Amino acid sequence: MVKITGYGPIATPSRVGRAGVAQGRFRLPSDASAAAAETRDSRAAEGVTIAASLLALQETMLAAERDREARARADRMLEELGHLQQAMLSGRLSADRLGQLAALAEQPGLAADPGLAEIVGAVSLRAKVELARLELARARKAASAG
Repeated sequence: MVKITGYGPIATPSRVGRAGVAQGRFRLPSDASAAAAETRDSRAAEGVTIAASLLALQETMLAAERDREARARADRMLEELGHLQQAMLSGRLSADRLGQLAALAEQPGLAADPGLAEIVGAVSLRAKVELARLELARARKAASAG
């Protein structure tokens, strides 16, 4: 096995011998040290491959975890928007619930899946719009009262 350590011009071994006769022949390593060196090289390459595989697996697991958290955040925002709708219909808005919705809407979206990130962004935008509408309604009410 040949180990590539850099780049540059390709060097070919010089051929000494009779003109017109090919000197290149396949030969097995003649001593045990050459075989041991090749075994070490293959083990080192195997270790690198295993490490790369573990990193890829960890990255996939992290992406799945990020997607799971983004999905849960979107579900909580939708739940809070549902509670907000019920509260508005009944005339009993809770400052705590509005605070929870605002906090959820302000969290950054970290979904690894682009489609999921877009959906979470849309839900977050809807929550921000509803909060802005409530704030505008409060400001109008305060201005007309005072």
